Amino acid sequence: MHRSVPAPVGGWNARDSLAAMKPTDAVSLENWFPRTTYCEIRGGWDDHATGMTGTGKTLMVYNAMTGTSAMFATTNSGTYNVSSAGAVGASVLARTNGKHQWTMFGDGTSNWLIAANGVDKTAYYDGTTWTAVDGATTPALTGVTTTDLIQPLVFKGRLMFIQKNSLSFWYLAAGAAGGALSEFDLSGEFRRGGFLMAIGSWSRDAGDGQDDVFVAVSSEGEVVVYQGNNPSAAASWAKIGTFFVGKPIGRRCLCQFGGDLIIITENGVFPMSAALQSVNIDYRLALSNKIENSFTDAARSFGAVFGWEATVFPAYSALIVNVPTAEDGEHEQYVMNTITKAWCKFKEWDAETFTIFNKELYFAIGTTVRKAWTGQADGVDDIIAYGKQAFNYFGSHTQQKRFVLYRPVLQSNGPLAFLTDIDVDFQEGVIQGIAIYSSFVGAQWDVSLWDDALWASGQIIQKQWTSPNCDVGYCGAGKLQIATNALSVQWVASDFVYESGGIL
Repeated sequence: MHRSVPAPVGGWNARDSLAAMKPTDAVSLENWFPRTTYCEIRGGWDDHATGMTGTGKTLMVYNAMTGTSAMFATTNSGTYNVSSAGAVGASVLARTNGKHQWTMFGDGTSNWLIAANGVDKTAYYDGTTWTAVDGATTPALTGVTTTDLIQPLVFKGRLMFIQKNSLSFWYLAAGAAGGALSEFDLSGEFRRGGFLMAIGSWSRDAGDGQDDVFVAVSSEGEVVVYQGNNPSAAASWAKIGTFFVGKPIGRRCLCQFGGDLIIITENGVFPMSAALQSVNIDYRLALSNKIENSFTDAARSFGAVFGWEATVFPAYSALIVNVPTAEDGEHEQYVMNTITKAWCKFKEWDAETFTIFNKELYFAIGTTVRKAWTGQADGVDDIIAYGKQAFNYFGSHTQQKRFVLYRPVLQSNGPLAFLTDIDVDFQEGVIQGIAIYSSFVGAQWDVSLWDDALWASGQIIQKQWTSPNCDVGYCGAGKLQIATNALSVQWVASDFVYESGGIL
């Protein structure tokens, strides 16, 4: 018998029983990104800026009112302009800790890039000059020691800061980039104690239109929400409530996601609009619900490692959650299609941090900044993509089947080799062989001989039957592994040929 199933566009499923997955789900989906109608091998990376002193911990983007922009990387020794490709110049601002939180802020005269790390003086950049700000600089910040400020936020035209190791945030007058900071102590609002981990702005629909509210997250997983625009005036600053969402992971636990605000917690990645619906944590409301088991395992094992953050990459409709397994070491990414909410896993990027600059994705690794999701190679190395589809009974739970042939239906811009196999009855076998890409060189115009050279093709459909290990079982899961450093590859569908046995 012959059966065809779609490619695993439903994405990686690390939640459901192997016997309960939909045919469009995947047991594993590594370096395959699930689109709406096919899966495609993720883009590669190219070195962009090289030669920083120390490991890049933060990437920051400055956007001027004139439309020009710049990208900076911070390490434990300095700040580097990494806007242009090639070797970086000298540090533009000394730092002793590269782990910053940052924001853009306009005061009507200048646009400022403002960054804080809780160790060095808060840094301001006006498009020309970097300043380590204190009480005597221009602009100045007074009322608190600026080395204690660890995260800036712009909320309704007002600049705010978290003070490290406290439950207080500090704020300036509306529209001011400097001046006297006023304290707002939240100690009485957090019953579990701890310290402020992050603050953010959330566009909440209150029933009469969108209204931005202020969100403060404690290290112990409580969230307090305020509405209004002036913490100094009771009539203009009112508490909505205090909620528990689970302990946040890292200072960069908040991320704007359209009009919503998402939070990375030890229980998963939640949109704030869903997380605050109930006094109890409802895991079904998490964006990461479909990969719940893998996510919570990673959070338990590596939640204390620096590098957790979420980045929205609009060009590919992707939400990228960076999952560090060791600082300055291996990292992987859990990546969600923001349209379909399907997940996959990216490997071999080992990124310390991500940002979007001029609509492109960049990450820092070691002393280098790389442009990501570009081309079809990781530098000069193959991208190895592996997928294992959901186990499928093909209509009968009681009949054994001998799987004879398996054919992934692929679309690519050139011929390629691949490895396949089939696992039966929830087994986890190792796909046999090593996927190695051999490039096909097409003819060059005005160089190659007509009627003699082979010409490169456009997009082609590749349908090649392969023979699995002829295992016998009640259900089967197709596996596909491809290595490439030159081709764009889309996985469209999979075909199975099997022989049915009697009912047992």
